[in-house]
Amino acid sequence: MMLIPDNRRRVTLPPSFKAGQPVALEPLEDGTFRLVPMVAIPAHQLWAWRPEVQEAVERALAEYQAGKAVALDGPAGQAFLKALDEP
Repeated sequence: MMLIPDNRRRVTLPPSFKAGQPVALEPLEDGTFRLVPMVAIPAHQLWAWRPEVQEAVERALAEYQAGKAVALDGPAGQAFLKALDEP
């Protein structure tokens, strides 16, 4: 699809873009641009999107999928919790 800016450098987006939908214009290394749909995140939830938090979640999910997780209300979980209390 070709977009041609008007004299005020505006373009008309295709109908797949909803009115009021925020988008980011990302410049690419090859000189082109990409429109990326965006969503608003409440300020009190921004911590969850920090790279170190995302990495921790990915590690935890990988450990769970590898069977390295235990239920805290089971025997192994109770032993784990008890070990945390030991000096």
